[in-house]
Amino acid sequence: VALAAAYGLFFSFTIFFVSLIEEFHWSRGLTAGAFSLSTVTQGVLSPGIGMLVDRVGPRRVIMVGALLLSAATMLASLIQSVWQLYFFIGILAAAGVAAVGWVPSGALLAGWFSRHRGRVIGLAFSGMGVGVLLLGPLAQWLIAEQGWRQAYLILGGATLLCLGPLVWFGVAEAPAVTVPSPPKGQAALQTDGIGVRAALSTRKFWGLFFAYFFTPLAVFPVFTHQVAFAVDAGFPRMFVAGIFGLMGFMSSLGRIIFGTISDWVGRESAATLSFACTAAGTVALLLLEVWPHTGWLYAYALLFGLGFGARGPIITAMVAELFAGRRFGVIYGLMNLGNGLGGALGPWFGGVVHDLTGSYRLAFLTAVGFSGVAAACFWIARPRKTGTRRLS
Repeated sequence: VALAAAYGLFFSFTIFFVSLIEEFHWSRGLTAGAFSLSTVTQGVLSPGIGMLVDRVGPRRVIMVGALLLSAATMLASLIQSVWQLYFFIGILAAAGVAAVGWVPSGALLAGWFSRHRGRVIGLAFSGMGVGVLLLGPLAQWLIAEQGWRQAYLILGGATLLCLGPLVWFGVAEAPAVTVPSPPKGQAALQTDGIGVRAALSTRKFWGLFFAYFFTPLAVFPVFTHQVAFAVDAGFPRMFVAGIFGLMGFMSSLGRIIFGTISDWVGRESAATLSFACTAAGTVALLLLEVWPHTGWLYAYALLFGLGFGARGPIITAMVAELFAGRRFGVIYGLMNLGNGLGGALGPWFGGVVHDLTGSYRLAFLTAVGFSGVAAACFWIARPRKTGTRRLS
């Protein structure tokens, strides 16, 4: 539920995007830059949040993040200029999302569960898709009925009422992410697990770092501009918001499905299948330019939705298995820098391409290519099947 509220608000920017452009007449690249700043802020803050998680525990960090996110969302109702959009959404709200999201939540889950991590993390992270499913159409309805300013105020206040008690009374601290016992006949790793410097010297760390970097380049140019693209094609806004919600529902299923598949067939294979869904969904959306039929929107929601966010549970499970120990939080936070950097470029790139060419075609096709590059990074990070437990 906490992840649903946090990421439902974060991803609802694509709904507010159209209203902001209409009221202020900003360019799409400039407006989408707020979402880019939001993702890079989350990435830059992730190592520090990881250190706090290691020191004071995830629960306190999540509580502070919930309060900050709620306040920032309500402040967004006061936006009058670009700097306010960038500050309220790109910095303050992003800091709140980062303190609720991947790093502290991943640390909680990895500490609570040592078996079937892919399935468990996928189930919990499916809350992100539920948030998109519920808050996307709700945001559009509030905008239509009350205006976008009142919509931000209502959503921010509701988040505070929901997350405050939920996190304080409903979230228990977890033990540190433990180092698994080695098979019989193999040397045991140190109890504290791998250190930060040692992790940074491994192929696995950088493989996952660049998987995090290229994934938002494959996703965010499409995700951020999906509503504007469909509205430009002539589809009603409330219908498009429903498609956005359907995509969120499918992403919830996708996180569970691919998280479970990763426990069965391997993390790399599951990630590759999820990227195939992402690429196919993007192509379906592009086909609206050739044949503007609702069927392509439904195909997009089903396929892109299945892949959207599916990599989060897979990467989290891989990091927990490869870098377990006392420094898990900061290592995971450093890895999230890649996600922030890639996420900073993706939304901005899509908007600038449209501003220069009058179309999203080039941006979307480039995103399809990045799906293949990101999938390859998972195979680079794949543990070598050797007789030792060395991290290489």
